[in-house]
Amino acid sequence: MDRSTDKKTRILRAAAELFSHNGYSGTGIAEIVAACNIPKGSFYYYFPGGKEQLAAQVIRFAYDQMAAGIQTHIFSVSDDALTVFRAMLERLASLFSREHRFESLVITFMGLESVYISEEVARQARQVYEEWQQLYRDKLMACGYSPALAERCSLVLFTLVHGALISCWIKQDSGDLLRMRDELPGLLPPPDCPHGAQ
Repeated sequence: MDRSTDKKTRILRAAAELFSHNGYSGTGIAEIVAACNIPKGSFYYYFPGGKEQLAAQVIRFAYDQMAAGIQTHIFSVSDDALTVFRAMLERLASLFSREHRFESLVITFMGLESVYISEEVARQARQVYEEWQQLYRDKLMACGYSPALAERCSLVLFTLVHGALISCWIKQDSGDLLRMRDELPGLLPPPDCPHGAQ
């Protein structure tokens, strides 16, 4: 990674952390540059559009980090959908703590604020949410689900996983993630076509 990419990544990571704790409105550029230990001019070099441009890129950055983690640590576990999504809920529960920053929550918090920030930020949030659900659809189809069933089940899974994570964050307890893991067999139907058929 070259120095410029490294510096931009530091800004994105610091901003994601600050936005997840303080929200977009509660985080100033001065705070972000202080957290990165960079001059303000460097911030505007990478983000000439200011905090709004940064917010849109933080949403993209957080999603890319999350999607890479899901592909590497969750989807590679199995080609059985129930095994995969139970593993996802177990992993989230095991990682859960007050200090742990989940990329999915950064996306959620920023997404909720995006409608009040700018159309650019709102557009990025909508795009990321669509890609997130597509990520689940693609895995379900790789597990043998038809496109139509994968479409329906991906929405259910997305809502369940995301909702359980938000609930756990609010309660500061991982119990709802584990309860959803246990309920999953009754909520996720088996594939409706031979494994791998499209």
